[in-house]
Amino acid sequence: MSLPLLNEVPNYELKIPSTGKKIKYRPYLVKEEKVLLMANESKDEAQIILAITDTVRACTNNKVPLETLTTFDLEYLFIKIRAKSVGEKVELSLPCEECQHRNITSINLDEVVCPVVDTETTVKINDTVSVELQYPSYHELEPNEDETEAVFNIVTGCIKAVYNGDERIDIQDEPKETIRRFLESMTSKQFGLIADFVKNMPKVTHYINFDCTECGEHNEIEVKGIQNFF
Repeated sequence: MSLPLLNEVPNYELKIPSTGKKIKYRPYLVKEEKVLLMANESKDEAQIILAITDTVRACTNNKVPLETLTTFDLEYLFIKIRAKSVGEKVELSLPCEECQHRNITSINLDEVVCPVVDTETTVKINDTVSVELQYPSYHELEPNEDETEAVFNIVTGCIKAVYNGDERIDIQDEPKETIRRFLESMTSKQFGLIADFVKNMPKVTHYINFDCTECGEHNEIEVKGIQNFF
């Protein structure tokens, strides 16, 4: 006689921030939680991202093509899965902006949002060349690389197509070396137009208000980054 499988796992529904598409997901189970805890304890960013993506893949029953998810899509999905799995409240130790004393406060993950607003996706580089932009996929972010390479990878991932006069050049058909040369041929001002798109892309964020238990200073702190919600 075999042991029974426990618990009827409920399904929930949410919208992917970048597309508005509705998907179903389930809470993660002990087998997935174990992998997440081991990754978190390792402090290895690559291992943490792999554990998160594997968890999202499993909890959406492999029905969400992860390669199409943006960085903020992945963060938002994981946070909502985590809320339904082990509880909506996450305790954080945050420093007071005045005296740096650390204060224990909490976040309700159900209140974490990822607002997406309409933004201009075509940037004019000069009189003949324009660039069509898109939000980068999460896999454009390579952990443990230097900052300059990270910026180039993210900006490269944002370029969907280049218009040269009446010609449209689809970037997915171009090798990365060619795209790199195209970016490096820009002036700082031209490159900054694309970098601004990256800087202003949506992000999963939450504001916490608390009065410091040491000095009484009122703090309003923006909490962002998936590890803060882990």
